[in-house]
Amino acid sequence: MFAIALAVNSLAQSPEYRLETFGTRDGMLSSKVYALAQTSDRKLWIGTELGVSVYDGYSFTNYQYTSSNETIGRVLCITQDSLKGIWIGGDKGLFYLHGNSIKKMELQSKTQLAVEALLTDAGGNVWAGDLNALFKITPQQIQQVHKVHPAIVDITPFASFTKRVYCIAEDSKQNIYVGSYDGVFKIMANANNYEIFWANPDPSQSVRSLTAPTPDSIFWNCLDRHPMQMINGKVTSGNTENFIGRTVFTNRHQVLALTTSGVGRIKNGIVEPVVLFGNSTNNAVKALIDAEENIWIGTWEGLLKFRRTTFHQYSIKDTVHKEAFSFLEKKNGDLLFGSNRGIVFTKKHEAIVPDKAIPALFPLAEVMCMYEDAGGEIWAGSGYQGISRFKKNKLTNWRNTSFYEDNNCETLYPTTDGKLFGCTENGVTVINPLAAEPLMAHYPFQKKYTRPPELFGCFQTGNTVYWFYGSQGLFKLANEELVNDSIKGMPVKSLYINRITGDKKGNIWVATQGKGLLQCRYENKKLVLYKQYDSRNGLPSDIALSVLVDKNDNVWSGDYMSFSVLIKPGSEEQLISFNEKDGLLSSYYQTLKLEQQKNGTIWGLTSMGIVSFHPDSVGRNDLPPVLLINNVVLSGSAESLSDKLSPTLSYSHNSLQFHYTAVCLTDPSKIRYAYRLKELDSNWTYTNNRGVDFNFLQPGKYTFELKACNNNNVWTSQPLQYHFTIGRPFWQTWWFMLIVISLIAAVVFIIFLLRVRSFKAKATIKQQLAELEAKAIRAQMNPHFIFNSLNAIQETIITEKVDAAYDYLSRFSKLLRMVLDNSEKNFISLNSELETIRLYLSLEALRFSQSFTYSIELNEELDKEDIFIPSLLLQPFVENAIWHGLINKEGEKKLLLKFEEREGNLICIIQDNGIGRERAAEIKKNKLGAGRFESKGTKLALQRIEIVNRERPGAADIETIDLFDEAGNASGTSVVVTLATDLKTNK
Repeated sequence: MFAIALAVNSLAQSPEYRLETFGTRDGMLSSKVYALAQTSDRKLWIGTELGVSVYDGYSFTNYQYTSSNETIGRVLCITQDSLKGIWIGGDKGLFYLHGNSIKKMELQSKTQLAVEALLTDAGGNVWAGDLNALFKITPQQIQQVHKVHPAIVDITPFASFTKRVYCIAEDSKQNIYVGSYDGVFKIMANANNYEIFWANPDPSQSVRSLTAPTPDSIFWNCLDRHPMQMINGKVTSGNTENFIGRTVFTNRHQVLALTTSGVGRIKNGIVEPVVLFGNSTNNAVKALIDAEENIWIGTWEGLLKFRRTTFHQYSIKDTVHKEAFSFLEKKNGDLLFGSNRGIVFTKKHEAIVPDKAIPALFPLAEVMCMYEDAGGEIWAGSGYQGISRFKKNKLTNWRNTSFYEDNNCETLYPTTDGKLFGCTENGVTVINPLAAEPLMAHYPFQKKYTRPPELFGCFQTGNTVYWFYGSQGLFKLANEELVNDSIKGMPVKSLYINRITGDKKGNIWVATQGKGLLQCRYENKKLVLYKQYDSRNGLPSDIALSVLVDKNDNVWSGDYMSFSVLIKPGSEEQLISFNEKDGLLSSYYQTLKLEQQKNGTIWGLTSMGIVSFHPDSVGRNDLPPVLLINNVVLSGSAESLSDKLSPTLSYSHNSLQFHYTAVCLTDPSKIRYAYRLKELDSNWTYTNNRGVDFNFLQPGKYTFELKACNNNNVWTSQPLQYHFTIGRPFWQTWWFMLIVISLIAAVVFIIFLLRVRSFKAKATIKQQLAELEAKAIRAQMNPHFIFNSLNAIQETIITEKVDAAYDYLSRFSKLLRMVLDNSEKNFISLNSELETIRLYLSLEALRFSQSFTYSIELNEELDKEDIFIPSLLLQPFVENAIWHGLINKEGEKKLLLKFEEREGNLICIIQDNGIGRERAAEIKKNKLGAGRFESKGTKLALQRIEIVNRERPGAADIETIDLFDEAGNASGTSVVVTLATDLKTNK
């Protein structure tokens, strides 16, 4: 494929189109083209000498043979039916293609002759004309062909029309027109007959093409004749010199003609040229304007594509110098362009020529900038030969002055007080154009540099703050010095800045070398970065050589091979790029400046020439591309899934490849794609590739979504979706998991039951052991108590206290009966325990001849019948108080038993005023037989308390307190027994 740019001065008739040519070296089946058609998916179908080529913008797909290996041959006509099947007519008859299968069709039970015309009408009928007849294939028959794929369609010629058919057309009222050697024939809508519409006076010049915009406006042309038309019944010829018609056709209600010279519009009988192909072809056969307004012309030398462009290229009329470095629109409207060797060019009509009124502003150097002051004087800065002024036909040059420390000046920036800032490599030179000595001051860099930075320009914030920028970053003018500054939020401090400008919304746009285009704001006396535009989010590269805000407040920038425009920066912004395929300069330039006229025209000044355009006339392709999924295959397999709706794949087939295409015939190289698997990632992945692999997907349902944008960054409104499911292995299916869960639940339940039974058994055994232990203790306590009582009786008998012994035995028998009644009980009421203690105390008082006194105090609120305590728990402590505390005491002997309730606990206090535990232990030690007899009462009581706490921690406690008088002598013992009042309830 090769491209020819239509220069303005060479083809004045078609300045807005750019030509590309396609042929066999681009993949076409043949360069000899006879038919063109565009289908609903916007692919271009080309009928050639050897078969059909289909172009999707990227490549050609060719069909030379049918599915049964029959040759298709020369293709003369193509149409698409309502079911998206393709009908192909040619020298070898009629063919039908659906999907990728093409087969030969027969009409009227015989092979028809060459088919030269095909048309799908508004009613869904397909009309086919061959050498001898006209056929009408109904929607029902098309449905049959689409589903069953028969080889024969059993129909007869329509209305016995037995003439050679060259062309077929339909008007807006669904009337059909047929072109033959006899003229033009008309078939009324839904009629079964035909009538002569125009009789051809010269049948040897057959009607070769037809178009019918309306019933009152029919156009046709005969072989090698001028286009003809019948408007309101009047036949005229569009006779135009050197513009012989080939075919006529309609596009968007406009009638056009393909001629021997190009394509033109037919208006009022005149053919007005749209594009001229000049020497590109000697035999143009067919023309088509596609949905994106590209003009395609089929010739015997290949396929021509004319693409509209609004960029105008200018070649500077100079044999040596093609560069343009600066631009100036004078007050009188003249446009000046600064070039090399100090030469200034101007625009004359459509050419850029040297301005003869202005001499070379510098002997050798480039004119880097120009400025016209209030007096009409032209000031210019150079690359290395100082600053010049052209005033009243006199040229003055300044270099190496006291206020101008080098000879470079990239920019002349006007200040608010009428002066100029000259941006140089060593700082800023201040110029007063009205002064006799204009160069009046110099502002140096505050920082010392081994190699001074180049200053490329200046911009102003507010009324008094000036900023300068260049090869080593940003500088702020303060106290007549250039102070190094930076952009807040940009990590690179010494940023290479090519240009800075502002828009109407207060944004400051910074063009950089390597960091793209920066959107900044002026806040708190600093430039603050808001957004960065580079190759990651839409710009062709990370280089912005220049930036400009047009009259519509859209932002233009450019790099070494393209221009980009940011439309409506913000939430609804759109970024579009243009390159040489859109009409820009095809050569790689080294410098670029974007400048703007007062009327809004933008000029691109480069080292390889000049280009201009007006933002309002830049052609945009607002038609989003058509998205197609070409193929879906399993990785490592040739099986295609693209025709299967929502397929379910086995878990082992979990890697897929998607191949897709977005059809945009204007410039497919700019198509961008975005895809995602919704279930895996909500973010889109952007790419230029037309394929993507997804490997080792987990089981589940997936939706592959795809969208694309055209050459002007217009995206498809809705993503294309492909649903598929990766099946789960049997061990991940619901029924298998249900079985496993049921089994696990059953096992857990069984284990739980066994554990419950085990716990219950252990608890029962534990309770039984506790009860047995308690019984054993009680069994020990009862003999202990009886032993002590019998000792007391023995003592009364030995001492010959007969009455006391008799009384003692009587009371003892009663006490023994009470003890035996309670022996089988773990807990008895407090009242029963008190009766036992009273009886025991009376026995002991009798035994010791009433040598001690005792008292029992109970809180009136205490419910003696509802409070239960372990049986015979208190008796051992009462016994100890008497035998070890009181008996050995001289003087008054007292024993106090006190019962009260505190915070849900029964407090039992057993207090004596005896000799104390320490003295009692000494006496016991010295007593005869003390080593052979051991008192077990208190020990057994403590064991019972331990059993109670084992079953219910903290429910019982015993505390023994030694009492002392004021002199520190032992004055008795107090035992405090604490028991929960609800022991039996919790038991």
